[in-house]
Amino acid sequence: MYAKTVENVTNLAVDNIYYNLKKQEKEAINDLMQYVEANSDQMEKDITSCTENVKTATEAAEKASKKIARSVERFRRVKTFKDLLYYASPVLVAVDIILRVVALVAHSQ
Repeated sequence: MYAKTVENVTNLAVDNIYYNLKKQEKEAINDLMQYVEANSDQMEKDITSCTENVKTATEAAEKASKKIARSVERFRRVKTFKDLLYYASPVLVAVDIILRVVALVAHSQ
């Protein structure tokens, strides 16, 4: 009878410990999942923002490259130093804009 009583009490204690551990494990996993979800959402927002910045920079670079192509075409007609100065100005401005956009994108990452 004593052995049966001890066995019952032991079973109750082990069951109680098991279910408490199981409950704590479930709570810990839920907390971890909430943390991971919050961080994932923030990473997704950051990636979206970065993608938009790169898209904007790419569009600006494409526009600048078209302007450069037109300016380069004009360079073929350069005959005097005055012509060189006249046609070089837009190209240098376009190159400056491209370099600033690239530096801005590189700095934002």
